[in-house]
Amino acid sequence: MTGSADPLEVVEGYLDAIGAHDFERARGYLSDVELSYQSPIVQFRSADELILHTALSAGILQRVERVKAFTDGADVCHILDLVVQISEKQSVRVAHWAQVRGGRIVRIEAIFDASIYRDLFDPAAG
Repeated sequence: MTGSADPLEVVEGYLDAIGAHDFERARGYLSDVELSYQSPIVQFRSADELILHTALSAGILQRVERVKAFTDGADVCHILDLVVQISEKQSVRVAHWAQVRGGRIVRIEAIFDASIYRDLFDPAAG
């Protein structure tokens, strides 16, 4: 983690680390004492759980493309295209909203169409 407390730099560093599959570095951007992560498919209350899940599912992530970033104080919102390889390459548009306190990310909400993931992991689908 950098010594910077600028929320945009913190979240950008986290996204860079995730895109590089450097999960130890990504973990350094997350709060040790409080973390809330929510998406359409998973929820976590611990940075270690989030990083473990991210590392286990990273095999499908080809790259993270930033489309736009917005900041409002401690809130940082990115519109991202996650390029994933499941059976074929696909791009998933994600709204990634993070909150930073004390130079660390304390909250992430990822909003996206999760249908390709549900189809992949839900045996009742398809």
